[in-house]
Amino acid sequence: MKVLALQLEKSSGCALMINGEIVFSSSEERFTRIKSDSSFPKKSIMAALNFAKIKAAELDKVLICSTEVTLYASLVNLYSFLSVKDQLRMMKEYWEPKLIDKKKVSFLYFLKDKIQLDKYPFNTKYAKVFSFLEKNFKHKIDQNDQKKPFQSSKDAKIVSNFFINIISSYLKIDKDIIEHVDHHTCHAAYAFFASPIRHKDSTIFTADAFGDYLSGTVSKYDKKNNKLKRVKSYSHTDFQLARIYRFVTIYLRMLGDSHEYKVMGLAPYYDGSRYKEVENVFHKMQKVKGTKIIFNKKIKNIFYYLEKELFNYRFDYIATALQSFSEKILVKWFENILKKYGGTYITFSGGQSMNVKANYQISKIKKIKKIFVCGSGTDDTLPIGACYDYASKNNEKTTPLKDMYLGTDANYSKNDLKKFSKYKITKVTNMNQVLNCLTKHQIIAVCRNRAEMGQRSLGNRSILADPRFSQNIQKINNAIKQRDFWMPFAPVILSEYQKKLIKNPKNIESPFMTFAFETTNFAHKNLIAAIHQADKTARAQILKKDHNKDLWKLINLFYKETGVPGLLNTSFNLHGYPIVNTIFDAKKVFEKSDLSALWLNNHLIEKKI
Repeated sequence: MKVLALQLEKSSGCALMINGEIVFSSSEERFTRIKSDSSFPKKSIMAALNFAKIKAAELDKVLICSTEVTLYASLVNLYSFLSVKDQLRMMKEYWEPKLIDKKKVSFLYFLKDKIQLDKYPFNTKYAKVFSFLEKNFKHKIDQNDQKKPFQSSKDAKIVSNFFINIISSYLKIDKDIIEHVDHHTCHAAYAFFASPIRHKDSTIFTADAFGDYLSGTVSKYDKKNNKLKRVKSYSHTDFQLARIYRFVTIYLRMLGDSHEYKVMGLAPYYDGSRYKEVENVFHKMQKVKGTKIIFNKKIKNIFYYLEKELFNYRFDYIATALQSFSEKILVKWFENILKKYGGTYITFSGGQSMNVKANYQISKIKKIKKIFVCGSGTDDTLPIGACYDYASKNNEKTTPLKDMYLGTDANYSKNDLKKFSKYKITKVTNMNQVLNCLTKHQIIAVCRNRAEMGQRSLGNRSILADPRFSQNIQKINNAIKQRDFWMPFAPVILSEYQKKLIKNPKNIESPFMTFAFETTNFAHKNLIAAIHQADKTARAQILKKDHNKDLWKLINLFYKETGVPGLLNTSFNLHGYPIVNTIFDAKKVFEKSDLSALWLNNHLIEKKI
């Protein structure tokens, strides 16, 4: 069976499953070079079909990752093109009059300057259906005003039919093979079926800001039928943890739905007690009561409530308090769920699963024997989950993801290589050639084999460096990354020698950088450039040999040379741009930065000194 799944909203993209195996998955941003691109995923679809050497007509099913695909989120590059100023304006001009003054406000009208019709393959038929977009939005389709699912909502039906029609026309396939899959069903299926944990005592958690009117779910695994059974759902109006995190991010004048990780990175820098006053502000809002997550008081507008309550506190107090509050809420929620529904094997996905520090605190729950968090639990992996869900419901045997190298291959020809002729080109016949670059304190960019799917570089589209020297932090930032000074880099470490670097008593598998581990004294001295400078935690990629043989071999050589079984690993991209995809993307970044070495499949490119 051949199944194609599409994400049509934020971070659009696709996944392709053939006979129960995910063979390709990528986000559209990798091809368009527009961060968090939400345009119709034309390029990623074609890349998937070309990789598998199949035609769209051969597809058995096409899935849309949401039952409530929204117009404004799909047609507007909402999260990538709205500035912090725009988001603050939205709070004042849309949410305040809507929630407090009870006025009818068009969200589409607010975003009219952001609409980009050219992002979708419109023909005359579809343009006519949505002609209101070009006529001052006289017809309102506003997801925030919808109360009913698309099956019974005229406006939502229009939106659903629009996308089904456009997919059918673009791929030249029958509309009957296209169907929707619930947002959190996708998250749950990805969390469970993509993981190596398929245990009869599994409990599956999902949590995010919003998806098909929910912000969280709990499911149990039915081993007999190889299916997931949802036992608990959380309305987006009640479970507001991710939304609170987003609003605080905006309050701190960073970009919501994008820079939450910066707030998490900032949190450990304050180690005083004043943050507890701020944390109490959050606890007065939201709490865990049994298996419910509820508000302690009725709040009309969360953002303005927080703005008022946080006004007298320093930014670092706020960041510390928010992270501490988030960890406590999530741990308490997990504990109470496991107490009621059982489960010793845990999987987790959704935007909240990207909070690596909270994940580590959850892992400490005594009842949990094993926990696995798949790579990139954000919406870009929904298509993978949709494929797994469809396969399980149709009794097709599926295989877990052995890695996240699911994207475009970095193949190149002799003619392609000639484009690097102004640089020193060396054929790599021995991994020691790459090792020598590292030991000479060079920063190595990597673009080889298949690209990683998701938000984290895992060695194929990475920047690697010697982790022993703190100067490499500034060196990388000056050369390419331009990251905020408080943001940490991460290590990739060999699984066999992880005890030298991290504390992992439950032997958690973390091949995708989904946990922030406590580190050893040895790591404090020898992994200094790849750990958090304040609390000394490490968002480690724990690498096994069969995950990435060449990268494992390089680190093993580095270990024999230095005694340190790990390297600094960060994503290969310019600040504000997606991770590189092809060797031509890599060439552009290499030329625009002060990087000195580029490792391709079989060649090492070095700038002549």
